[in-house]
Amino acid sequence: MIDIHTHILYDIEGDDGSRSQEMTLEMLKLAVNSGTTAMIATPHINRQGIIPSWQSILDRVEQVNQLASVNELPIKIYSGGEVQLDYDAMAKLTGKNREYCLADSRYILIELTENSEAKAVEQMLFELMLRGYMPILAHPERYTRIMHHPEIVLEWMHKGIATQCNTGSFHGYFGEKVQARVERLYRHRMITFLGTDAHREQIRTPDSTPAKQAICQLSNGEIFWNNCQSNAQFILEDRVLYPDVPASYETKKRGFFSRLFG
Repeated sequence: MIDIHTHILYDIEGDDGSRSQEMTLEMLKLAVNSGTTAMIATPHINRQGIIPSWQSILDRVEQVNQLASVNELPIKIYSGGEVQLDYDAMAKLTGKNREYCLADSRYILIELTENSEAKAVEQMLFELMLRGYMPILAHPERYTRIMHHPEIVLEWMHKGIATQCNTGSFHGYFGEKVQARVERLYRHRMITFLGTDAHREQIRTPDSTPAKQAICQLSNGEIFWNNCQSNAQFILEDRVLYPDVPASYETKKRGFFSRLFG
């Protein structure tokens, strides 16, 4: 697996991922044992207004790669960030460099909040595209407000926005509602990438095994898993990806009693 969303770096300002070098090492071992060959480090950027320096992320990525090498773990760590989208973040993301982008590409992982307004998000996402970025919407299945209108996400995808869903969502780690949402996105071919969103070595781990088992039980699940890995390679190679998405979001028709009683 190429895991494009992880909090594998330890002691990054503002991030809630690994707390120590020892924890990071245990996370790396879990990732390797589950078949992961590459991880993109995506510490929180702009969470509660805290923006860690890009240089501190690059330095820590180098240290974690050395940690993997010393312990003979066959895995490569790439730099990146998970940017909480607001106007402060927009002021930082000028497009003049690739700070906080994934693996030195033009792809950038964007996080929303439960208070994010779809119209404002849309304007900022498209402004990022005008600045040369290729935005990836992190775990849309976890945004209750946005998922009330998943057709909006599909409209964004038609205009070039990609999506990344969490592997844990497929086996119920974030609850039944989130699992139902991610399965709806799956059925509508609205998932471009997968990531573990790993935070620790005991909870929210980088072990993708349970998710792969759950996904492969879905119709065409194994094909989907392999496609997501192929898509992730586009990030590492900084190539433009044009995922195949449906023309429209089809909702189930409500029955007579459902319409009558709401």
